[in-house]
Amino acid sequence: MGPTLTIVICSIIVLSAASVFAFWVGRRRNDSENWIVGGRSLPFYVVAGSQFATGMGGGVLVAHIGIGYSAGWSAITYNLIYSIGIVILVLLAGWLKKQKFSTMPDIFRKLYGEHKILISTVTIMAIVVPFGWLCTQLVAFGNLFSEISGIPFAVLLIVFAVVSLFFVLPGGLTSVAWTDFVFGCMMLLMSIVSGIYAWNLAGGWGEITTNIPESMTSFPEGLGAVGGLTILLWMLSIFPGALTNQMSYQRIYAAKSASIAKKGFIIAAVVGIVSGVWASFMGISVLSMNPGLENEELASGWFLTQIPIWFLGIYSAFIIATIMSTVSSAIQSVVVNITKDIYQSYINPNVSDSKLLSVSRMMSVVVVTLAVVLALVYPKALDWLVATYAYSASGLLVPIFAGFFLKNSNKLSNRGAMASIVLGISSAAIAQIIDTTIPYAAFGILGSLVGFVLFTFVFNKQSGAGNSGKGEVGA
Repeated sequence: MGPTLTIVICSIIVLSAASVFAFWVGRRRNDSENWIVGGRSLPFYVVAGSQFATGMGGGVLVAHIGIGYSAGWSAITYNLIYSIGIVILVLLAGWLKKQKFSTMPDIFRKLYGEHKILISTVTIMAIVVPFGWLCTQLVAFGNLFSEISGIPFAVLLIVFAVVSLFFVLPGGLTSVAWTDFVFGCMMLLMSIVSGIYAWNLAGGWGEITTNIPESMTSFPEGLGAVGGLTILLWMLSIFPGALTNQMSYQRIYAAKSASIAKKGFIIAAVVGIVSGVWASFMGISVLSMNPGLENEELASGWFLTQIPIWFLGIYSAFIIATIMSTVSSAIQSVVVNITKDIYQSYINPNVSDSKLLSVSRMMSVVVVTLAVVLALVYPKALDWLVATYAYSASGLLVPIFAGFFLKNSNKLSNRGAMASIVLGISSAAIAQIIDTTIPYAAFGILGSLVGFVLFTFVFNKQSGAGNSGKGEVGA
C-alpha cells in the first residue's frame, strides 16, 4: 500500500471517529448556550485539553520543531513564555465567570458601557485573529499534505475545510471543546511515540550529543541557545497574543466554575511546556541525523520521509488532528462574534434561541467558504493575516487589563478605551512601516498605554456619554 492511500485511510478513520463523537456530543446539548459558551459546564480536563490543542495548533509541528533544529532546547523557552501568558489569564478567571461573558466585546461592555463604535471596533479585532488562524492553518495543511500525498493543494484544502464543519456544526463550542480534548490526548500520545521513534532512529541520546554543539543540548544553557535578543522579541510578541486571544477567554467562559477554569488553564500551561520539550527534542534529533537542511522548518517534513509507511499514516493523522483542533476553534470563535455581537446585538435583538442556533450554523458555512476562497486565491498573500495578532494585541491588551484593575474606580470611560485602541493600532502601524527591529506590537502596546493614561487620567470628563455604564463596573 502506497503512502497516499495509507495517509487517506488513517485520516478517514481518525476524522470519522471524531466526527461521530462530535455529533453525539452536539445532539445531547443542542441549544445556543452550548453553541456559544459550551453550556458553561465543561470539566477541567476538557478545558485543559481544548486550551492546549487550540493554543498549540499546527505551529508546534513545523515552526517549533524548526526552533529545536536551529536552537536546541529553545522551543521550551518559546512555549514557556506562552504558558506564562496563559497562567496570567487565571487572574481574571473569577471575575470573567462571575459576569457570565460570552465574547471579547462583553468585557468592554461591562467595563466601558454600551458604545457602538467601541464595541464594533472590538468585535472586528476579536474576529480577525481567529479568522487569520483559520486561513493560515488551511494553507499550511494544503501545502504540507500536497507534498506528502501528491494530492492537489486545492482538493486537500476544500476537503479539509468541509470536514472541519463536522466538528463545529453539531454543538458549536461544546462539540469543538470535547473533540479538542480528544485531539489533545492524541497529540500527547503521538508525541511520546514519535519521540521514542526519533530517539531510536538517531541512535540514542549519546549519539545525538556527539553530533551537535553542546550549547544546544546542555541544560539550562540550551534554553537560551536562540539568543537573548530573540527571546526578548518572543516576550514582546507572544505575551500580548496569549493575553488577548478570544479563543482562550471562551474556554474560561465555558468552564463549569472559576476554580475549574483555573485548574484547566494551569494544566494546559504545563502540558504546553512539555510539548516544547518534545518539539525541541525532535528538532535536535533531526539535526543530528541531517545537519544540512537549508531551512530549519524543513526538519519536520524531512522526518516524515524517514519513517515507514504505516507510521507515516498514523503520524499524518496526528498532524491532521493537531491542525483541525485550531481550525474548528477558529471557525466557532469567528461565528460567535458575528451572530452574537453583530446579528443579535444590532440586527435582531429579539431573536429566538432556535433561530440564533440556525444562523450560527449558516454563518459557519459562510465563514469557511470565505476562508477557502481566500486561501485558494491568495495562498502566498496570507502572511498579512498573521499581523492581525499583533494589531489585535496592540489595541486590546491595555484596555482589558487596565480596565480590570480599575474596574471599581470611577475613572473608566469609553473615551479612554477608544483612545487606547486607536493609538495602539496607529503606533503599531507606524512601527511596522518604519520596519523596527523590536516587534511593532511592542510599540503598539506602548502607544495604547499612553492613550489609555491620557484619556483616563488627564483628559477624562466625569460626566456625559464618555462614562456611560460606569456605575455598574464594580458589579
